[in-house]
Amino acid sequence: MTVARARIGIGHDIHRLLAGRVLTLGGIAVPADVGFATPSDGDVLSHALIDALAGAIGHGDMGLYFPTDGDPAAQGARSVDYVRAMASHVADADLAIEHVDSLVTLGTVRLSAHLGAMRACLADSLAIPSLHVSVKARSNDGLGPEGRGEAASATVTVLLRART
Repeated sequence: MTVARARIGIGHDIHRLLAGRVLTLGGIAVPADVGFATPSDGDVLSHALIDALAGAIGHGDMGLYFPTDGDPAAQGARSVDYVRAMASHVADADLAIEHVDSLVTLGTVRLSAHLGAMRACLADSLAIPSLHVSVKARSNDGLGPEGRGEAASATVTVLLRART
């Protein structure tokens, strides 16, 4: 089988926010009064990254690899652990992660002080240099569910290259 020299994938995720939950983004607990209304940590940044990687290797999305919210195995799951596992699937496809570009949208919690830690955590989980990972944040200027603080979303694009 011939592997393409380069592949691109895109992923997107959004989850509702609730008071009294832990807000986890890119594997990092961000100090906030709200967190995701999911049985797992609900890390939209990690979820979008997994979907982007799965798409780039031509294998569907996160739901084909890991438990969904209705599955008891999802209870308390750390999404960044799933990122590590997905990186193995990329390697099994004889591809390497060249670059990750991501955007988190959340209007009511300032993320700028935590972007470096998110970047480092994701790079470590993918076993690539942090220079190959970009994490940006936007507020949506009060517009939509993210801007009003009802939800947070993330969009991720990945570039993979053939390992050989």
